[in-house]
Amino acid sequence: MRKFTRCSRILKNNLSIFIVIFGILFFRTAVADWSYVPSGSMEPTLYEGDYVWIDKTSYGPSIPLLNFRLGSFGEPERGDIITFVPPHTDDLFVKRVIGVPGDKIRIDRPHVFINGEQLELRFSTDTKRITIGQEKIYDIEHLIQLSGDIGLPRYNKTIVVPDSRYFVMGDHRNNSVDSRYWGFVEENQIMGKVTHVALSFSDRRPRSNRFRIELL
Repeated sequence: MRKFTRCSRILKNNLSIFIVIFGILFFRTAVADWSYVPSGSMEPTLYEGDYVWIDKTSYGPSIPLLNFRLGSFGEPERGDIITFVPPHTDDLFVKRVIGVPGDKIRIDRPHVFINGEQLELRFSTDTKRITIGQEKIYDIEHLIQLSGDIGLPRYNKTIVVPDSRYFVMGDHRNNSVDSRYWGFVEENQIMGKVTHVALSFSDRRPRSNRFRIELL
């Protein structure tokens, strides 16, 4: 009885703090979360030092830090940027969805084929160090990057994306460890859709463009 009284007193005296904590946890679970980008595998879309905004309302709620999916009411589409837990580690990754369940994927050097159709790819910048191209995944256009000092991985085989699985790649095509190396992403391991760069500390971005950058 004495322990119950003590707990009640603690709860009453700190009710506002508990409400704030619950509100933050609910927001990060069901509405939106944020995450740090630790590498350049998504350049030139995302840079190391970016903090991305993760929309939890697109696919379903997931618990932050624990990286546990609570439910699903939406499915990723080709071209979406997602955060997820890959099959080989508990770390949170961020990549772009290339193939959805049922898709036939083939990759021939920089070119990607989905269901026998080659994705449109136009190169706009070409130097000895980097090459920038614009790729179109059906209605979604985005930039990709190739580094001149890194070879392109060979992946000239056709694979079929299984049910409840997704094929993902980094936009920095020859500097990304993704589905070409460790396989598919399970649907229940997808934590949310990345829609913005909430804040950036990357020197690669102009100081005038480091807050709430919308992504394609």
